[in-house]
Amino acid sequence: MDLGLKGKVALVLSSASGIGKGIAMEFAREGATVAIATAPAFMDDLKQAQADIEKETGNRPHMFTYDVKDPASITKMVNEVGTQLGGLYALVNHCPGPKAGPFEKLTEEDWADGYEKCLHSYTFAIRAALPFMKAAGEGRILNSTSSSIKQALDNLILSNTFRMGVVGMSKTLAREVGQYGILVNVMGPGRIYTARIKYLNGIRGEKLGLTEEEYTKRDSATFPLKRYQNVEEYGRMAVFLESPANTGVTGQHILCDGAMTTAY
Repeated sequence: MDLGLKGKVALVLSSASGIGKGIAMEFAREGATVAIATAPAFMDDLKQAQADIEKETGNRPHMFTYDVKDPASITKMVNEVGTQLGGLYALVNHCPGPKAGPFEKLTEEDWADGYEKCLHSYTFAIRAALPFMKAAGEGRILNSTSSSIKQALDNLILSNTFRMGVVGMSKTLAREVGQYGILVNVMGPGRIYTARIKYLNGIRGEKLGLTEEEYTKRDSATFPLKRYQNVEEYGRMAVFLESPANTGVTGQHILCDGAMTTAY
């Protein structure tokens, strides 16, 4: 299927590695004009992502930097993408995960950090992207979150809280901007072996007296597919939702989790 993305400008936030990089890779395969972005501290990783994506697809992405906790920086970066690349068709919001831990061990600073990363940053990226999309009469917004949008995860109260805020915002926004040809969806992964999952599995394993590697092996065997998902699977689904081939799926929250969650 031709997804119709050739020449369309697609911006993927937090895309120097992991899921964000995987989504950017699939956009590049489809011939989109891809913008990848991360914090200045991870510039070396972003350069590596640029090289890897170009080697794999022959499509060299453009690099941008921003601070996920600085609204002015986010706005500036999105405007630079739209201005320099000639518009903005697809925006993928993606962010570093918030701190793990139970309610009583998290500080007010932890709560503020989770809010700024996982919800507030998304609103500023969307606000900056909408004028480009409205001017073009079309656009796609995908807010990448977590499986916690379907089923709460123990020890991740910050994620459980702010990811659901993204769902509520996205559902409402989809109804507001549909008249401009803009579709808005939310997507979450199950288990994809990224640095974030390695960190969380280390915590989970420690509680059971297991190494991270032992816990990951045991955990993988519990899922219906007997494995974790990978960034390519997640990226392909994300890119379809963000493409002109998707004309009617909007205001939805969808998991790519291999039937990991038991919630509907």
